[in-house]
Amino acid sequence: MVKTSRIVNNFMELARLDSLSREEKKVADFLVDKLKSLGVHVGVDETGKKIGGDTGNVIVHVPGDSQFPTLIFSAHMDTVEPGRGIEPALSKGVIRSEGETILGADDKAGVVAVLELAYVLKENEFPHGDIFLIFTVAEEIGLLGAKNLDMTQLGANYAYVIDGDGEVGGIVVKAPSQNYINATFKGRASHAGVSPEAGINSIQAAALAISKMKLGRISKGTTANIGVIRGGLASNIIPQETRVEGEARSFSLGKLNAQTGQMKRHLINGAKAVRAKVDVEIKRAYDGFSFTKRSKIAKFAMEAMKKIDLEPRLFSSGGGSDANVFNKVGVPAINISVGAENAHTVQEQLVLEELEKLAQLLPEIIRTISGG
Repeated sequence: MVKTSRIVNNFMELARLDSLSREEKKVADFLVDKLKSLGVHVGVDETGKKIGGDTGNVIVHVPGDSQFPTLIFSAHMDTVEPGRGIEPALSKGVIRSEGETILGADDKAGVVAVLELAYVLKENEFPHGDIFLIFTVAEEIGLLGAKNLDMTQLGANYAYVIDGDGEVGGIVVKAPSQNYINATFKGRASHAGVSPEAGINSIQAAALAISKMKLGRISKGTTANIGVIRGGLASNIIPQETRVEGEARSFSLGKLNAQTGQMKRHLINGAKAVRAKVDVEIKRAYDGFSFTKRSKIAKFAMEAMKKIDLEPRLFSSGGGSDANVFNKVGVPAINISVGAENAHTVQEQLVLEELEKLAQLLPEIIRTISGG
């Protein structure tokens, strides 16, 4: 049902379109043009205006028979740095970037597979319920596109997010909850050479705090990181303000709260040690989810994989995805591996055979669920 030449051409075109978070309009326009040519109902929501981006989520509705479940297939349009001026090249069945950039298969492999599903639904007749194809924005910077979707209008029974790591056949059935932990240290500026005694060093406060924290792999299902420090104006000025940005993740809410609590304590104590002040902000980035091989949503995917000679692999992921958001609002969602390797690096690559398998899998999931 899928067409390899079309899949390859669409991926190569999409890969060349710059689409960093909040800058996905070129990809959205590409998708809208392709989808409108199929005669399906496609629209762009207002998420771009809400998050300061140049476009919103692209949403496609393919009407179906109400006796069958309503399904969502979703992929995100944005990519990470270095992601400008990507030039993809296909050689010996593998697609790589020719320059010093990522390839963008995370998640344009998913985007192409979901787009191909639109073609398959148009060109072939088999039973299905309502199908929504959703291409989200700003996934890489906090799942912002999914968080701003109006899910009340969709009424979906299941959602398959096409954005997982590893070879096709992988199913992410468990993902963590994550907290953002951000702090602003406020000291007192002074001349570092003339009157250092009059100053209060906000960078020193932050450094003391971070040095006491337990970071990295805390336990099997819990991690923590400080990823950003911004502070100071010049080497001869005692820095008045320093910003620290971090996170903690865990499959256990109890362990997440414990890790977050110890990080907050050290931030407060670091400020006290040098008589600085600190404002600590803790915000839930997303909630986790957990399914088993007995869960209907996973069983459907596993059965579909076996029909096309794929060996299902159920695994837990330490990362978040739009699936976290769908589960939070009551739509069971799992994440399907797209076949890309070395995502978020300049060594990223995509085996063409994997992309073909992915495109074949999505309609097979529909057929399995609807008994077609």
